[in-house]
Amino acid sequence: MNVRTDPRSSFETALHNVAGQLVERVATLPEKAARPQLLRWLLAIGAIFIAWRMWRGLKGLFWIAFGLGMALFWTGMWRVVF
Repeated sequence: MNVRTDPRSSFETALHNVAGQLVERVATLPEKAARPQLLRWLLAIGAIFIAWRMWRGLKGLFWIAFGLGMALFWTGMWRVVF
């Protein structure tokens, strides 16, 4: 099980708050009243959040690949592999 122990970043907290406010506004609107515009904003915020989380994951993946590459280089295994 993956338990999160680090606190939320300010970007993540702000994005979560804005998304929550937009969801509340959509829920209180009468039928057929500007819902498509708010839903587009919610989708845009969701896309930004997903892209941000993917970027954070790619940074970690880069450092893992870099470390493995350095290990291959310093042990001389890169001559065998490449």
